[in-house]
Amino acid sequence: MGDFMEEIFNSLTRIIKGHNNILIMTHKNPDFDGMGAAFGLQQVINSFNKTSYICINKIEKNNSLNKAYKLIKEKNLYLNTINKSDVKNIIDDDTLLIILDTHKKQMTEIPQLVDKVKNIVIIDHHIKNGDYIKNYNLCYINSGLSSTVEFITNYIKYLNKTIDSLFSTFMLVGLEIDTNNFRLKTSEKTYEAAAHLIKLGADNILKQELLQENKEIYLKRQKLISKSFMVNSNMILCIADEKIYENKDLAEIAEDLLQFENVEASFVIGKITNNIVGISARSIGKINVEKIMSKLGGGGHYTEAATQIKNKTIKDVQLLLLEQIKEEK
Repeated sequence: MGDFMEEIFNSLTRIIKGHNNILIMTHKNPDFDGMGAAFGLQQVINSFNKTSYICINKIEKNNSLNKAYKLIKEKNLYLNTINKSDVKNIIDDDTLLIILDTHKKQMTEIPQLVDKVKNIVIIDHHIKNGDYIKNYNLCYINSGLSSTVEFITNYIKYLNKTIDSLFSTFMLVGLEIDTNNFRLKTSEKTYEAAAHLIKLGADNILKQELLQENKEIYLKRQKLISKSFMVNSNMILCIADEKIYENKDLAEIAEDLLQFENVEASFVIGKITNNIVGISARSIGKINVEKIMSKLGGGGHYTEAATQIKNKTIKDVQLLLLEQIKEEK
């Protein structure tokens, strides 16, 4: 491990040990990367005899995460969480806020915390955007990382700590999802992180069970995929109907589209609220989809990006995207 990473890990440890009231927060509509990293980090903070809270929604829409919470409860593991309505009661001048898997205020689970908490740490693997949170004590953003889970796994390894096998399984799920089954953003260090999680007891069978999905949802996704079309020699586009979809639905379709011949980048357009149309973009690594999405007000990673556009129809957004693709070509 290089001196720079040792310095980052030592700084993170020093900051954590310097606070007694710690909040861990990831992005809205959390996934197994942000939340898996939060689980692992809370285990580390516990080992320092410090109190931490993971900020969560009262109602979780992600079925796989709901399975995870149920398993944690069944195994009677310690998971200290707090919701938006209660968190304001525990903030003081000593509070430390650790933000995982995003560096944008408006993308966090509780954006108001960014203004209320004086001490902030940011750990992310997306390409740094101009509207990143600037009032921080420590900021580590590395788009070369596969995931935030990879960073936290390396931190756990550096500290020579152990975590419960169930949490290491959840972290392995996050690593697999964010790399699209190790097809994207995967380096030698990514595999080393996966190997270390297995060493910590990650269960491959349980991982597969958590990744299983509802048959009806799968078939609905395949129906949309069947209507996708190539917009040029190496980019494919899928346009959803007028129904409301979750961001993760669009993202999963975009990832599926990368399996087809000649496809180097995929784009999926769909409504995520009545007045917001989302675009999810994926790339095998030859095309920078973050650059295209940033021109449309979004951002993300070189191979994984998205945007949300208000008060436009799906057709309007399609035309905006095609215009941007044409400019990039």
